Formats: sequence, C-alpha cells, structure tokens
Amino acid sequence: MADINTDLYTFKFFIQRIEEFGSVINEKNAFVETAAFFNKSIVYEGIIRVRFNDYGIFPFPEDLSQADIPVSVKRKMAAEMKRYIKPQKKYL
Repeated sequence: MADINTDLYTFKFFIQRIEEFGSVINEKNAFVETAAFFNKSIVYEGIIRVRFNDYGIFPFPEDLSQADIPVSVKRKMAAEMKRYIKPQKKYL
C-alpha cells in the first residue's frame, strides 16, 4: 500500500451561510464551500456542513465521506477546516 503525501493537497474554503439554533451553547451550522486541490488541479468541490458551538468545531462526517479523495486527505481537510473557522467563530 502506497503512502499518500497529503502535503501535495491544498484546500480553499468559503463560508456560504450560517444556520443558528439559538441553543444555550451557541450551536450553529456553517455551510462551507470547499475545494480540494492536488498539485493545483481540483479533485473535489462541494459544500461541507460544519457544526460549531462553545465547545468545539465539528465537520459533518457524512459530508466528508462524499468527497472522493483518500481518507488521510479527508482528515487533513477536516483539520484545515477547523483551523479556518476557529478565528472567525466569535464573529459568525
């Protein structure tokens, strides 16, 4: 089994819209336009929902599973998505 170099993958994110739930823990869903690139060629494009609240940021596993990219790259994409949303969280 060949190792996949996830460093060759880059991602582009854009928060399309926010859904608020008005819960005690400030729970919201972000609909994130996501693009994954391998050597600057697009390999995935779609919307990934991300739930976030006072306790964390959680990309929807069922949305991530729709991406036709290796599992290690999906993990990296989820981590990068969390890193993208974290500094914006208090403004969303």
